[in-house]
Amino acid sequence: MVFQAKHIKGNGRGVTLGFPTINLDFPSDVILDDGIYAAWVVIANKTYKGALHFGPVPTFDQPEKSMEVYLLDVTDESVPDTHDVLIEIDIVERLRDVKDFAETDDLIAQIADDVEKVNTILK
Repeated sequence: MVFQAKHIKGNGRGVTLGFPTINLDFPSDVILDDGIYAAWVVIANKTYKGALHFGPVPTFDQPEKSMEVYLLDVTDESVPDTHDVLIEIDIVERLRDVKDFAETDDLIAQIADDVEKVNTILK
């Protein structure tokens, strides 16, 4: 599934968890099950590996659905400019369901595991 979305302001939690994400204003015509996905992300004609989350964020008591993507292999110096740019998302594989974690450290460990899986899938 391929679609385009714009970057929107998020809560900034990804940065504090060590996995800064791009929050997306997902199109209403995109039908996607809640979960974590491996996806190719194209920003200004450059392609990145991405770990995408779609759905609620139960660990932080957020029942409303959101979409955000963590770009693998991006450093502070190489963060792409996403303002006023359509971001293309090409979903490759669903990794797992959204989970509720009792501890933030458990969530961080799961994200690290997800990122490893995405790296393997998107070789």
